[in-house]
Amino acid sequence: MEAPFYIISDNHFMMEDNSKERNRRNKLFSILEVIKKQGKGTLIIGGDFFDFWFETKYVIPNGYKNLIEQLKELSLSGIKIHYLAGNHDYWDFGYLEKTIGLTFHKGDLNFQFNNKNILITHGDGLLKADYGYKILKKIIRHPIFINFFKLIPAKISFKLANKISRSSSEYNHNDKFIDVIMHDIYNYAMKQWKQNIDIVMVGHYHQQKIVNDDMGTLIFLGDWLTKFSVTTLNVDEIWQGNWEEFIKKLA
Repeated sequence: MEAPFYIISDNHFMMEDNSKERNRRNKLFSILEVIKKQGKGTLIIGGDFFDFWFETKYVIPNGYKNLIEQLKELSLSGIKIHYLAGNHDYWDFGYLEKTIGLTFHKGDLNFQFNNKNILITHGDGLLKADYGYKILKKIIRHPIFINFFKLIPAKISFKLANKISRSSSEYNHNDKFIDVIMHDIYNYAMKQWKQNIDIVMVGHYHQQKIVNDDMGTLIFLGDWLTKFSVTTLNVDEIWQGNWEEFIKKLA
């Protein structure tokens, strides 16, 4: 994997065409253009890029054409793309890899850079109280459930899943529980640091923050609903800011 690394997460792009959605996508296209002009590096998507993604043999979610085209152009320009499955877009079965040329990860992403061991995880199910979700996660990712879901006409199943996904994105993942989130994810990071991981990056919780500890570094990857977060990693520094700050930094 080639530096510099550009990391975004929880974009939650939706299957609809309105001014708000177009504005969010245009912000992304602006930073992709800047990355492309750099001529090298790796884009890492930390999950939930799409608010809903489930592909079948003959049908994929509609409304994402320009997003897929922009990522494909970035890939063709020589920028490698790594995509971590999120809880909204786990169900890719090869289309994104084949069409865009990216690498799709069903689990966490581990790599070494600048003598550091780095772990990037989407992060869903890490909270201690997530017992119910952990059970649900195993069910909806099981091959039996996936094959059953594929039997439902896409017009019905996609509409239902998209409605659920859209409503779940509105609350920005429980900002009122920020203390619990920070506590549990910090404890998760401590466990990773003890296993020789130096930098832990976590999505899903829509928090934007870099926590430096004597044991290691914890990075919350933000979102693209309100924060429009970009995190960069290179030899010189770890940087985090919004899309405008990113463009100004590299201009």
